[in-house]
Amino acid sequence: MLNRKPASALYPRSERIPAFMALCLAGGICGCYGVVAFGTFACGETGNLLHLWSSVANGNIVDILLRGLTLGMFVLGIALAAVLPDWFGKKRWQTICLGCEILLTLCAMLLPDIHFLIQLAPLFLLAALQYHTFNHCEGLAAATVFCSNNIRQSTLGIVEWVRKKDPEAFHRFKIFGLAVLSYSIGAIFCAALFPVIGRGVLVLPFCIYLILCPLVGLDKKPTA
Repeated sequence: MLNRKPASALYPRSERIPAFMALCLAGGICGCYGVVAFGTFACGETGNLLHLWSSVANGNIVDILLRGLTLGMFVLGIALAAVLPDWFGKKRWQTICLGCEILLTLCAMLLPDIHFLIQLAPLFLLAALQYHTFNHCEGLAAATVFCSNNIRQSTLGIVEWVRKKDPEAFHRFKIFGLAVLSYSIGAIFCAALFPVIGRGVLVLPFCIYLILCPLVGLDKKPTA
């Protein structure tokens, strides 16, 4: 029988289930927003990169420049999230990151109706910052802004638990399964309400980042 200590005794608040799943919920909303509003997934770069090379092949200069801009935003976000924790310390950087995400979500809500890639650019940067900053839940490496690996890991977890009854495998299934569930709830929320309130769907991620920012900053549990 696995004797697991409470998460509060082992992990900082940002790596416990409630905070991490709230970020997954926000990630599902932001990701689905790009899809339902503009047909572009703004929380990852695979699709954007494929569109970029398609535009290169077709000679679409405007799309090349704008796709290059959003790719650059994503790369910049990863670079900042890799370097700045060494300057500020991990917990302070996480607080700063959430503050940046508050501003970026606000920008995505308030930017004028110009080219859709410019409207989505703040979300590309937000996704990159979050992807490399909030990437663990209860000791497991997981993502809040997309789901491919979360689905893979939850599947492997339940398969291993059924085969071997390993409590660690069930824990892996639980964490990754909850991440997929939270992300999916966010996506459903966005898809259902976007036709009614448009960019207003981004108010919920904005509120999640606004609430988590002081909670993470005031957490007394040190980050590793």
